[in-house]
This record gives sequence, C-alpha cells and structure tokens, in this order.
Amino acid sequence: MKLEQVIEFMPESIRPQVSRRTFRPGEFVVRKGERADHVYILTKGTTRVSNEFASGQRYTFAQQNVPDLIGDLEVLAGQEYFSATNEALTECEVLAMTAETFKKWMRRDNHFACAIAQQLASKMYPTSNENGQIKFQPSLQRLQEYLVKRVQLSPSEHFVLRTSRQQIADDIGTSVKTVNRGVSKLRDAGLITLLHGKISISVEQQKKLRELKLEDD
Repeated sequence: MKLEQVIEFMPESIRPQVSRRTFRPGEFVVRKGERADHVYILTKGTTRVSNEFASGQRYTFAQQNVPDLIGDLEVLAGQEYFSATNEALTECEVLAMTAETFKKWMRRDNHFACAIAQQLASKMYPTSNENGQIKFQPSLQRLQEYLVKRVQLSPSEHFVLRTSRQQIADDIGTSVKTVNRGVSKLRDAGLITLLHGKISISVEQQKKLRELKLEDD
C-alpha cells in the first residue's frame, strides 16, 4: 500500500496529534542543526534539500516531492539534530507530527511502517548508487549536466535560465567564480548565449550541449 493511501487510514488515536502546516516559497521547513523533534509528510509542493558548510558554501543535493518525508531519517537513526536544510521551492503543505507521534504511528500501523521503509529505501538507493560521483566530476561537466537537466525540465526552442549564479553554484556544489568561468567557456564554445547576463540556449545549442563531452582546462 502506498503512503498516500496509508495516510487516509490513519489510526483515530494518531489523527488528533497530526496537524497541517503551509510553507511559502523560500521558507524553511527545517534547517540543518535544528533539533530533529518533528517529522513532516509532504502533501503538496516541492522542497530543496541542501547542506551548508563552515566555509559558507551551500550544496543542493536533492529535491523532495509528494509524498516524501522530512526528518524521518534523523528520528529513526536516533539523531538529535537535522542533518540538512529543507526549503520550500513552491507553496508546500505538510502533515506535521512530533517524533514520538511518528514512532507511535509506526508501531501501531504495519502498513504505515512498511510504507516508511519503502520511502527510506527509495530515498537512500540513489545516494548509495551515486555516492561521491559528483565530487570527481570536473566543474565544467557538472555545469553542462545541470544545464541539460534544466532544459529537459522546461523544454523550449529558446530556453532562458533565470536562476542566479549563486543558486547554480549551490546546486552543483561549487563556487560562483567557478560557475562564471564555466559559463564563459560554454559561451566561447558557442554552446550557450548570454542575454542581459542570463543563459540562453537555442535548439541547436541544446543538441550540442547534450552530445559534446566537455573537459576542464
């Protein structure tokens, strides 16, 4: 039984202990280092998961969508603090509950426990399968793959990326300086065009960007 179906049959003893909350774009559902005393089930919207480091650099490594959970990993692992920051990309709605309510629900509802186990497995498998891969990719290749994925998400004959350079740097785990250097290389190679500072990619450029294997100098 899928998690969405399990939620419909929430035990009556649990229902009063679960509340609905809404987060506007840019608001934090949880932040790294905060006490992991709640679990959230995403019922609407998309969030961005990132890690912040002492250097001030932020690395975005995942997005979460309905019906993903936030905080489940920390609570089940017995960790006191959230390990990553989860920020609303769109308007998000969640079912919020304390860590104790979450664990109580799992003990009382086998279907819920199985659905959570399946969610955790789906969440952890890509991480395990690709662990460390991005660290060994040249920065230019990371930028190239990032642009290809963004085009795939919003196909257009004249694609324009309106994301800030800082956000691009966060998303691919590098610095703004490195992103700017990569953007210049792609422009000089004729793979992108800059329009008022924004990255624009024509259909022909999109094809080349997908096919060419780029390497850092």
